[in-house]
Amino acid sequence: MHIFIDESGTFTGVGADAPAVSTLGALIMPSHRLPKLFKKYGRLRLNLPTRKGEVKGSLLDERQVAAVIELLRINGALFCASMIDLADHSPEDIAKHRERRSAGLAANLTHGHTQELRDSVAALQERMAGFSDQLYVQGAVTIDLLYNVMQDMIVYHCQRFPKELGEFNWVIDAKNPGAVTNWEDWWSKTLVIWLQAMSLVKPGAMIPGGDYRHFRRFIFDDLPEYLRDVAPPADHSRGAGIDLQKMFGESFRFSSEPEPGLELVDIVTNALRRGLIGNLGEAGWLPLRGLMIHRSEVYVSPVGLLPPDRKLARALLPTMNKFRLGGRIMATPSLAWPEDEPAAAK
Repeated sequence: MHIFIDESGTFTGVGADAPAVSTLGALIMPSHRLPKLFKKYGRLRLNLPTRKGEVKGSLLDERQVAAVIELLRINGALFCASMIDLADHSPEDIAKHRERRSAGLAANLTHGHTQELRDSVAALQERMAGFSDQLYVQGAVTIDLLYNVMQDMIVYHCQRFPKELGEFNWVIDAKNPGAVTNWEDWWSKTLVIWLQAMSLVKPGAMIPGGDYRHFRRFIFDDLPEYLRDVAPPADHSRGAGIDLQKMFGESFRFSSEPEPGLELVDIVTNALRRGLIGNLGEAGWLPLRGLMIHRSEVYVSPVGLLPPDRKLARALLPTMNKFRLGGRIMATPSLAWPEDEPAAAK
């Protein structure tokens, strides 16, 4: 499996009068289909506008975006996205959320943990405190995205191409060509810690009858000592024992090269944001639904960094509601869950 990740927007605009939307997207692609997909994209790319030799989604019109989406759809790509509208937030909201997240890093440390681990957590907290609000917000949205990616790709492909679950290749668009930034280093080392905790507290469903033979190597035989205090009783049928250090760590890189996978994820992630803010017509962004997993709620909804007693204003709700139909059905007919049937009928 190859997963390409990119962002669109600046993750700024706290408290703005108009929606201040930023999006983060992931293209999940079966590795065995990449050669054919990239060959076809190479032909399509000849007619796409470029900037400094790189195709940028912001330069494409509705027809061009729709053509790229259709190419991805027929070649089995999935698109998973998260977004935030910072107009709904205040600086105080961001600061308090950062405090809670920082405290959460060390919340489960006990006297039984090594001093090395405790020192590492303290160093991560110090680095997080030094990030701008912009980078902190992007990190929070990234956590939301990666958790959803992990859930979607495992359940979807255990029914279709189970061999793809034997290896995960993560490619992230780099911010600084030629060097890994402090942010990117923290990104790759810290987010997996939060994701591991989330997967233990809220494990994803593992569909009965799915083929997990190739994925089995990512499931703990025994939880490491540092996770035992926070994990619920082991339930491998629901994926509580997934080793995310291995899933994210075996093949993970930042790239600033104009490689096909990163150009493609830039196009679709940018199209989503342009659609949400009204800078791209429906003919361009509405086909994105065909790359997304159908679910009971909207396919992409805002991440909120708010206290529990406040709700998002949802100024984008009319557009988001368009992402309720047209998605890929998760379960195949032979393994369909009862709740899938009404959705398919729609």
